[in-house]
Amino acid sequence: MFRSILLVCTVAAISACGNLQLSSNLDKKNFDEYFKPSQVKVYEKSDLLNLEYKVLGAVDGSSCQREENEPPADIREARTNARIHAADLNANGIVFQSCISFARDKACISNIICYARALHVSAFDKE
Repeated sequence: MFRSILLVCTVAAISACGNLQLSSNLDKKNFDEYFKPSQVKVYEKSDLLNLEYKVLGAVDGSSCQREENEPPADIREARTNARIHAADLNANGIVFQSCISFARDKACISNIICYARALHVSAFDKE
């Protein structure tokens, strides 16, 4: 009797898995967006002396705490967002000019904005 019940339960459990549908958020767009900042290398101003590069434009990135229960604005998030904007310009490098923390206003409890130049570095050493 016990074996019969165990057999019926096992068959029911296995057949229930047959109707299972797999849903995932892993698609190419999500993957590309996630790794976009890693395509842009951060350079110091002094690094540019030995590089061939073209300035593609000015970019910025921000981090804004909108609600009290959210984490405070973070400079790393602001810099990452600037790198994403640089990648959108097909840049492979970025040089940060400054990051500024702003006082509380109507939109953000805390807010940090980083300003930078997006670069296309074509040669890694002039020498």
